[in-house]
Amino acid sequence: MPDDLIRLSDDPANNRYAWRVQREEREAFPHRHVWRSNMRRRVHGTAAAAKRLINRAEKVRRRFEDALDLGLTELRFSFPDLPPAFDGYRILHLTDLHLDNIESTAALTAGLVSDLKADLCVLTGDIRDNIHAPTGPVIERLGRVISSLKVADGVIGILGNHDSAAMVEPMEELGIRMLINESMTLARDGECIHLTGLDDVHMYHTDDAARALAATPDGFAIALVHSPEIVEQASIRHRLYLCGHTHGGVFNLPGRGPMVTGLKRKNRRLARGLWRHGEMVGYTNRGIGASLVPSRLGTQGEVGLITLHQGPPETAVVPL
Repeated sequence: MPDDLIRLSDDPANNRYAWRVQREEREAFPHRHVWRSNMRRRVHGTAAAAKRLINRAEKVRRRFEDALDLGLTELRFSFPDLPPAFDGYRILHLTDLHLDNIESTAALTAGLVSDLKADLCVLTGDIRDNIHAPTGPVIERLGRVISSLKVADGVIGILGNHDSAAMVEPMEELGIRMLINESMTLARDGECIHLTGLDDVHMYHTDDAARALAATPDGFAIALVHSPEIVEQASIRHRLYLCGHTHGGVFNLPGRGPMVTGLKRKNRRLARGLWRHGEMVGYTNRGIGASLVPSRLGTQGEVGLITLHQGPPETAVVPL
């Protein structure tokens, strides 16, 4: 286990074991997923009928193509307290891949990121779509994406609400450093920044997540969270918050904005793009893949390429 991990107990092995027991109990608790199972059955039944008509249904065909439309967004954030050694530091942000929803998602993602150079890659959850499906195929597809990356400081990952506890070890075998309610420190030229990664706070929130945020070391810190739901607690010690979960609203209608966010009403303003909470800057990535149904409307999938700068507070988002 890396020495730079800061965990909630003095025994990392016991801490991870206790977390997994609790997480798997929640994954198996029927009412948490019964609505999703019912929705999935209805969606799949509808999809079976739709497949017979897809060659004639232009609207269905366009929405499927929208779900495969993946773009790159460059983000530039400037902070007065960023250690100068990290001026120009680049973070590749991938989220909501849902690699078992559309088979070609892994290849499309690998093709896009293979031409990008960054210092670090962060995966903020929902690698898979069906939490109860076999892990092997999703990990194999994720491996294709990871092998295409060009990142000097490696890959950091967290879990989303579609991910299972059983994915942690296979992801670590791919070389991904998984953060489960814990922090790690990156050092450069005698200076450092901290990254805190949480288990999904949307469906699996525990007191461990809140304690992990509070235990983040002093200094410049970045929160990696699947959903923006814990923004208030994170803003106390963190300067940047990276998340996903919402898919940019999935369906966006003119004059209505995001239609499906999966967020509490008070957090709907955080459903996509750049936002600020107190002194903390946040970005809700629209995600790469599609969830439940292979469809998007009025919102493009995205990969985020973030550059940190030391200087007066400033933010810029440039679609490429």
